[in-house]
Amino acid sequence: MESKKISIVTLGCLKNMADTSNLSRLLKSRGHEIVADAADADTIVVHTCSFIEAAKKESIDTILQAGKMKTEGKQLIVTGCLVQQHGEEIFKELPEVDAFLGTGQLAQVADLLEKPRKRFMDRANPGGFMNPDGILPRDIIGPTGILRLSEGCSHPCSFCVIPRLRGGVQSRSEETILREVQELAARGVEEFSVIAQDTGDWGRDAKSTGRLPALLRSIAQTPGVRWIRLMYMHPASFTDDLLSVLAEQPDKFPYLDMPFQHIDTDVLSQMQRKTDEIGLRKLLERIKAKAPQLTLRTTFIVGFPGETSAQFKRLVSFIQEGWFDYLGAFAYSKEEGTPAAKRSDQISDKLKKDRLTTLTNAYYDVAHTKAQTRLGTTETILLEETEGDTVLGRTRREAPEIDAIVRLPQSVARGGRFVTAKLTGYDAYEFTANPV
Repeated sequence: MESKKISIVTLGCLKNMADTSNLSRLLKSRGHEIVADAADADTIVVHTCSFIEAAKKESIDTILQAGKMKTEGKQLIVTGCLVQQHGEEIFKELPEVDAFLGTGQLAQVADLLEKPRKRFMDRANPGGFMNPDGILPRDIIGPTGILRLSEGCSHPCSFCVIPRLRGGVQSRSEETILREVQELAARGVEEFSVIAQDTGDWGRDAKSTGRLPALLRSIAQTPGVRWIRLMYMHPASFTDDLLSVLAEQPDKFPYLDMPFQHIDTDVLSQMQRKTDEIGLRKLLERIKAKAPQLTLRTTFIVGFPGETSAQFKRLVSFIQEGWFDYLGAFAYSKEEGTPAAKRSDQISDKLKKDRLTTLTNAYYDVAHTKAQTRLGTTETILLEETEGDTVLGRTRREAPEIDAIVRLPQSVARGGRFVTAKLTGYDAYEFTANPV
């Protein structure tokens, strides 16, 4: 079998990153080479996102850019959510693409390298590239790892296409998850981002969601595991038992990502979020009382159909209360086939854009105020990359790619992957620090 060079471009969330990480390992196990530069590749794979309109545009632009690099004998394969959601449309509009594979067909890439086929599309089985009860061969990697608990989602959120793109919940076994943690930790992974479409939904298909606290305790007890970030937790799935786990070991569990989407009870009801303002506020109060050290991240949607000026102002005021250390926000995107898309009270793009700007500015003011309280504190910092005469890193309170960074003098690079430093300044989502 001839070895091929493959360039993989990953768009979207950590779930997509987990997909292509698994694909990369599979391809390497079959003798192929992963290259960073698409110009050097025999095959370019673009793994797409289509959660909102902006993500679709980015996916299309990336595919077109990859198409310009395609030369005779080179393959271009497009995979993921955009194919699952808009396959028929893009199959006609993107003739430069050789194969379109939906969310559950990513493993076919390996077969196409060895036995190319006539141009086709396969999106028969929505899901993700998650070998539920097996572990693919892994290379020695850096200190950061993604740990996937399950694939798919069973929540009925009225704005979301994920259940249609990814299918229902498909959980990995506890034994397999723990075996993967042990293997990664033995190879040097010290921080884990625990992910799923809803991490609290793990085990629903096996009627064992109550096992998540025990699973997290077992992960924390694994030798070598330093930090565990719990990502994508639906508020309706978060239990007092889970809170106890996070409170028991604050050094191991520094971070919780819990998308609220809104705070107004009527909007939440129309979103079919299974929560209301009173319940969310009580949840935050319990978290702050029992685990005050926990870094909280959330996500909000602005411009949901029918959102009034008063409801939006309520959301902004809630953000200004300062419950969250980090947050993401996006304008509502009308997704075909969802209940929210059928509503007649859609909000104009201009108003959605204006509201997003207002909300983002309000959050940055909160973030700046919170950052000032951390100046002068000493933190353990994970070093990630060199930039000019400085090194960029993160504390345990920042998740990769999405939160603030820490900039340190280049001399710290001689101290290993983790250093102790004092935070000395903050500006524009960036801390500066000096080693202790």
